[in-house]
Amino acid sequence: MDETEELIELCVRALVAQMIAAPGIELHVTRNCVQGLTDEPLADFNRLILGADPDAGGFLVRAVARARERARPLVATMSPRAAQALAPVAARLGFAEVGSSPLMVFGPDVRVQPSRPVQVVRALDPQVVAVAGDLIAAAFDEPRDIIARYIDVGMTATSGVETYVGYGEDGAVGTVSVTPTGDTGAISLMATPPQHQRKGLGRALLSQVIDDYRRRGMRRFHLGATEAGLPLYESLGFETVAELPVWLLAAEQ
Repeated sequence: MDETEELIELCVRALVAQMIAAPGIELHVTRNCVQGLTDEPLADFNRLILGADPDAGGFLVRAVARARERARPLVATMSPRAAQALAPVAARLGFAEVGSSPLMVFGPDVRVQPSRPVQVVRALDPQVVAVAGDLIAAAFDEPRDIIARYIDVGMTATSGVETYVGYGEDGAVGTVSVTPTGDTGAISLMATPPQHQRKGLGRALLSQVIDDYRRRGMRRFHLGATEAGLPLYESLGFETVAELPVWLLAAEQ
């Protein structure tokens, strides 16, 4: 198995851990594919990941049927190998390709670069959880009540997703989440609100979190980058291993 498909498997596991606590969650999972549907009519909260599964085409067809039954939009991310076969099927089913997401890796040989200090606190105490939710809602311009229902609820000691808040001189400045699987960590919800951006605070938070996990034995980290976050990740030493096509299925009216 190539590295991209291995990472897709880890992305599947990470998405399950990230969505499992959401109210109204419906998950369909194979080793290489996952669909997660919620009660929210927003595409960001209804997700599909497709890897090179022998039945990826059938999984895609069933995923669309279920999304249509629940009147939900669907954001689909595919591995390049899966997209070769599934792109025509996705188009026939009503998906529109909306771009791509760089799949990036921070390998065991990449040095963590020193950065400005921030205080890092794991979001477990209800007050810190609330702060993390506030930061995520502000950074991604999402309604706070939706973040509370679908993200705050997963910030527990047993969820499998570990969320951290960084505090600087001006208080809480950003968050990042890590979903560990063996010696690899999936990084998600890297959130720095606009007023704290371009000050090195997000960089400092992520650097310290990676360094801490490395001391505990984690060797590799991966993430799907946004256009806004790509320069930060590249400057830290993350490398793009694949461009993952991203497709959107609009909800039927």
